[in-house]
Amino acid sequence: MKTMKKILLLFVMATTMLMANAESGEWAVGGQVVYGTKAKTAGIGLHVKNCLTDAFRLGLSGNYYFKRSGVNAFDVNLEANYLFDVGEKVRLYPLAGVCLGIWHADGVSVSVGGINVSADSQTDTKFGGNLGGGIEYLLGDHWGVNAEVKYQIISHASQVVFGIGASYRF
Repeated sequence: MKTMKKILLLFVMATTMLMANAESGEWAVGGQVVYGTKAKTAGIGLHVKNCLTDAFRLGLSGNYYFKRSGVNAFDVNLEANYLFDVGEKVRLYPLAGVCLGIWHADGVSVSVGGINVSADSQTDTKFGGNLGGGIEYLLGDHWGVNAEVKYQIISHASQVVFGIGASYRF
Protein backbone atom coordinates (compact mmCIF):
# COMPACT_ATOMS: atom_id res chain seq x y z
CA MET A 1 0.00 0.00 0.00
CA LYS A 2 2.91 2.37 0.70
CA THR A 3 4.07 1.90 -2.89
CA MET A 4 0.67 2.94 -4.28
CA LYS A 5 0.70 6.07 -2.12
CA LYS A 6 4.19 6.96 -3.39
CA ILE A 7 3.09 6.45 -7.00
CA LEU A 8 -0.01 8.58 -6.52
CA LEU A 9 2.02 11.32 -4.81
CA LEU A 10 4.62 11.28 -7.60
CA PHE A 11 1.88 11.43 -10.25
CA VAL A 12 0.13 14.36 -8.49
CA MET A 13 3.42 16.26 -8.02
CA ALA A 14 4.45 15.80 -11.65
CA THR A 15 0.99 16.80 -12.92
CA THR A 16 1.04 19.91 -10.72
CA MET A 17 4.52 20.80 -11.99
CA LEU A 18 3.42 20.27 -15.60
CA MET A 19 0.32 22.44 -15.10
CA ALA A 20 2.26 25.21 -13.30
CA ASN A 21 4.74 25.49 -16.19
CA ALA A 22 2.11 25.49 -18.92
CA GLU A 23 0.53 28.91 -19.25
CA SER A 24 -1.34 28.12 -22.43
CA GLY A 25 -1.47 25.59 -25.20
CA GLU A 26 -3.47 22.53 -26.01
CA TRP A 27 -4.10 20.02 -23.22
CA ALA A 28 -5.04 16.38 -23.68
CA VAL A 29 -6.14 13.70 -21.22
CA GLY A 30 -6.75 10.10 -22.08
CA GLY A 31 -6.33 6.42 -21.54
CA GLN A 32 -4.31 3.67 -23.11
CA VAL A 33 -3.87 -0.07 -23.31
CA VAL A 34 -0.24 -1.21 -23.07
CA TYR A 35 1.84 -4.36 -23.32
CA GLY A 36 5.27 -4.64 -21.68
CA THR A 37 7.74 -7.23 -22.91
CA LYS A 38 9.49 -7.61 -19.53
CA ALA A 39 6.23 -7.64 -17.58
CA LYS A 40 4.94 -10.10 -20.22
CA THR A 41 1.42 -8.86 -19.68
CA ALA A 42 -1.01 -6.19 -20.79
CA GLY A 43 -2.01 -3.19 -18.76
CA ILE A 44 -4.00 0.02 -18.68
CA GLY A 45 -2.87 3.58 -18.23
CA LEU A 46 -3.74 7.26 -18.07
CA HIS A 47 -1.94 10.22 -19.60
CA VAL A 48 -1.94 14.02 -19.46
CA LYS A 49 -0.20 16.03 -22.19
CA ASN A 50 0.40 19.74 -22.77
CA CYS A 51 1.61 21.41 -25.97
CA LEU A 52 4.01 24.12 -24.88
CA THR A 53 4.36 25.22 -28.52
CA ASP A 54 2.71 24.03 -31.74
CA ALA A 55 5.36 21.32 -32.08
CA PHE A 56 6.72 20.64 -28.56
CA ARG A 57 4.69 18.72 -25.99
CA LEU A 58 5.29 17.37 -22.47
CA GLY A 59 3.40 14.36 -21.18
CA LEU A 60 2.93 12.47 -17.95
CA SER A 61 1.59 8.92 -17.94
CA GLY A 62 1.10 6.07 -15.52
CA ASN A 63 0.54 2.42 -16.44
CA TYR A 64 -0.57 -0.57 -14.38
CA TYR A 65 0.40 -4.00 -15.75
CA PHE A 66 -1.93 -6.83 -14.78
CA LYS A 67 -0.65 -9.42 -12.34
CA ARG A 68 1.20 -12.38 -13.85
CA SER A 69 2.75 -15.22 -11.82
CA GLY A 70 2.21 -13.30 -8.59
CA VAL A 71 3.95 -10.15 -9.87
CA ASN A 72 2.37 -6.88 -10.95
CA ALA A 73 4.12 -3.78 -12.24
CA PHE A 74 3.58 -0.04 -12.53
CA ASP A 75 5.39 2.68 -14.38
CA VAL A 76 5.25 6.47 -14.24
CA ASN A 77 6.68 8.37 -17.22
CA LEU A 78 7.54 12.02 -17.89
CA GLU A 79 8.21 12.47 -21.60
CA ALA A 80 8.81 15.11 -24.25
CA ASN A 81 7.47 14.82 -27.81
CA TYR A 82 8.25 16.81 -30.94
CA LEU A 83 5.23 16.75 -33.26
CA PHE A 84 5.60 16.46 -37.04
CA ASP A 85 2.43 17.12 -39.07
CA VAL A 86 2.53 14.59 -41.91
CA GLY A 87 -1.05 15.09 -43.03
CA GLU A 88 -4.09 17.16 -42.21
CA LYS A 89 -4.99 14.88 -39.28
CA VAL A 90 -1.83 12.81 -38.76
CA ARG A 91 1.13 13.63 -36.51
CA LEU A 92 4.30 11.60 -35.94
CA TYR A 93 6.42 12.13 -32.85
CA PRO A 94 9.67 10.90 -31.34
CA LEU A 95 9.64 10.66 -27.55
CA ALA A 96 12.29 10.83 -24.87
CA GLY A 97 11.91 10.97 -21.13
CA VAL A 98 12.38 9.45 -17.71
CA CYS A 99 10.50 6.64 -16.02
CA LEU A 100 9.99 5.08 -12.64
CA GLY A 101 9.36 1.33 -12.72
CA ILE A 102 7.84 -0.50 -9.76
CA TRP A 103 7.39 -4.26 -9.45
CA HIS A 104 5.57 -6.00 -6.62
CA ALA A 105 5.75 -9.76 -5.93
CA ASP A 106 3.24 -11.37 -3.61
CA GLY A 107 4.42 -13.36 -0.62
CA VAL A 108 4.61 -17.12 -1.10
CA SER A 109 3.86 -19.96 1.29
CA VAL A 110 4.71 -23.54 0.34
CA SER A 111 4.49 -26.79 2.28
CA VAL A 112 7.00 -29.47 1.28
CA GLY A 113 7.14 -32.77 3.18
CA GLY A 114 5.43 -31.24 6.20
CA ILE A 115 7.83 -28.26 6.30
CA ASN A 116 6.29 -24.84 5.71
CA VAL A 117 8.42 -22.36 3.81
CA SER A 118 7.28 -18.77 3.28
CA ALA A 119 8.65 -15.58 1.81
CA ASP A 120 7.39 -12.05 2.37
CA SER A 121 6.18 -9.91 -0.49
CA GLN A 122 8.79 -7.75 -2.21
CA THR A 123 8.72 -4.44 -4.03
CA ASP A 124 11.48 -3.22 -6.34
CA THR A 125 11.63 0.38 -7.61
CA LYS A 126 14.04 1.68 -10.26
CA PHE A 127 14.50 4.84 -12.32
CA GLY A 128 15.27 4.75 -16.01
CA GLY A 129 14.81 6.43 -19.37
CA ASN A 130 12.40 6.15 -22.30
CA LEU A 131 13.12 6.41 -26.04
CA GLY A 132 10.56 5.77 -28.75
CA GLY A 133 7.98 7.25 -31.05
CA GLY A 134 4.35 7.29 -32.01
CA ILE A 135 1.66 8.32 -34.43
CA GLU A 136 -1.48 10.28 -33.63
CA TYR A 137 -4.65 10.56 -35.72
CA LEU A 138 -6.96 13.50 -34.95
CA LEU A 139 -10.68 12.73 -34.93
CA GLY A 140 -12.11 16.23 -35.25
CA ASP A 141 -11.52 19.16 -32.91
CA HIS A 142 -11.30 17.33 -29.59
CA TRP A 143 -10.64 13.60 -29.96
CA GLY A 144 -7.60 11.69 -31.16
CA VAL A 145 -6.24 8.15 -31.18
CA ASN A 146 -2.60 7.13 -31.03
CA ALA A 147 -0.20 4.20 -31.18
CA GLU A 148 3.31 4.30 -29.80
CA VAL A 149 6.26 2.12 -28.98
CA LYS A 150 9.03 2.95 -26.55
CA TYR A 151 12.05 1.29 -25.04
CA GLN A 152 12.25 1.67 -21.26
CA ILE A 153 15.90 1.57 -20.25
CA ILE A 154 15.95 0.30 -16.65
CA SER A 155 18.78 -1.61 -14.99
CA HIS A 156 18.01 -5.36 -15.20
CA ALA A 157 14.41 -4.60 -16.23
CA SER A 158 14.52 -2.90 -19.65
CA GLN A 159 11.52 -3.56 -21.84
CA VAL A 160 9.68 -2.50 -24.96
CA VAL A 161 6.22 -1.04 -24.28
CA PHE A 162 3.57 -1.04 -27.01
CA GLY A 163 0.54 1.18 -26.51
CA ILE A 164 -2.68 2.27 -28.16
CA GLY A 165 -4.86 4.98 -26.72
CA ALA A 166 -7.37 7.76 -27.08
CA SER A 167 -7.27 11.37 -25.90
CA TYR A 168 -9.63 14.28 -25.43
CA ARG A 169 -8.01 17.62 -26.31
CA PHE A 170 -9.06 20.98 -24.88
